[in-house]
Amino acid sequence: MNLVNDYLDPVAGGDWFSDAQWLQALLRFESGLARAQADCGLIPEPAAQAIASACAQVPLDRDRIVEQARISGALGLALVKPLQQWLQAHAPQGLPWLHWGATTQDAVDTAGVLLTRQAMQSLLAELQSLINALRELAQRHAATPMLARSLLQPAQITSFGFKCAQSAAALQRSIDQFAQLAPRALCVQLGGAVGNGATLGKHRQAVEQALARHLDLEACGHSWHTQRDSWMRLAMEVAVCCGSLSKLARDWSLMSQYEVAEISEAARGSTSSAMPHKRNPVHCMQAVAQTQAVPPLAALLLGCMAQAHERALGEWQAEVAHWPELWRHAHGAAAALRQAAQTLQVHPQRMLAHVAGLRGLVFSEACVHALAPFTGKHEALAAVEQLAPLALEQQRELQELLMEWAASRTAPELPTERLPALRRALARACDPQEAVQASQRECLALLASRSPTLSEESPAHAEHVRACL
Repeated sequence: MNLVNDYLDPVAGGDWFSDAQWLQALLRFESGLARAQADCGLIPEPAAQAIASACAQVPLDRDRIVEQARISGALGLALVKPLQQWLQAHAPQGLPWLHWGATTQDAVDTAGVLLTRQAMQSLLAELQSLINALRELAQRHAATPMLARSLLQPAQITSFGFKCAQSAAALQRSIDQFAQLAPRALCVQLGGAVGNGATLGKHRQAVEQALARHLDLEACGHSWHTQRDSWMRLAMEVAVCCGSLSKLARDWSLMSQYEVAEISEAARGSTSSAMPHKRNPVHCMQAVAQTQAVPPLAALLLGCMAQAHERALGEWQAEVAHWPELWRHAHGAAAALRQAAQTLQVHPQRMLAHVAGLRGLVFSEACVHALAPFTGKHEALAAVEQLAPLALEQQRELQELLMEWAASRTAPELPTERLPALRRALARACDPQEAVQASQRECLALLASRSPTLSEESPAHAEHVRACL
């Protein structure tokens, strides 16, 4: 446990790579390997049973394993030694076959896959819950007008629902990508000393497939111990997903500012030691803090791909050390935003107040389009550009200033009888409920769309992906 890090995790979870879990996963590999080799007729069944018993009963001293791994530079080898000692004492018939045909990286990589699958399942559950909450917000606020901001400045009208639907769609695309990448990445590693499976020979693929069945993983048919592209693509999708989470957290934190106050997180008691009035967006803060570490982590992991020849000298070891951090940060960010979304308080009147406070400036483009049929586009554009600053300066509505300008023109240019039609056109152009319709349509279109990832695949592949996830 780490006090400084754990308070940023809103569910105090994400511990899928603990020492105990690593050791258990390594033991599962050794037991599964022996059973797979027995299934293929390569080792005696009693030997496989003895190795399985050793993996189930061997006492492990975590600190001693670490110390041995420091000396040898191989974590898997440090685990093999206590297994050898147990077999020597209790079931020597298994001793010649323990870890046979494998190397320590086979054990650590496959154990890492087992733990990563657990981490991904937890992340996917949080993402799906967050998507569900975002979709509910999007449905409820599809036509709730608010200012869209461009370069942090007021731009046009959008809807809060559309913003939620866009975030939900981005996160759904990450889930789709995980479904595509998981079968290629969550594979057993079984290549032996240099990746060619020399000890197992022509039986390597059969043993790999049997091991995959025992561990409920995939068999990719080749060694990937130094060619880690499929594995790394999975990590990069985690990073991309964190980018989407970070964008949502940033937007919501800006909207939660007191001066903006368009949304707020649910009250949870005091959030400041010195200022009792404050209502800090704690969940957004947690999500931002969690995702902040991900870009450098992604770069670090990519840098670990340059592995020398048939066994890395430091790069793979660094990858294994930092890989868990990526999943913990992603899970923490998703959990924080899920909690924020499920209890989020939306303030539509405040959103409308910000629109009204701009005196129609956010409708300037629509005003040009409304005015152009009456005056010509060039004149309409010039009039809006001239009068827009006055609307704020004089605290008057832009459409009123435009009507005064239009009425002052000579009759041949704009006959008086056309002024009522122009007034109606400008009123529609400056109506937030009219302006929000485009965002409402896009929001509902996103909500109506469904991920085609599984439905477009063959039934066998779809079932295979579900099993991986």
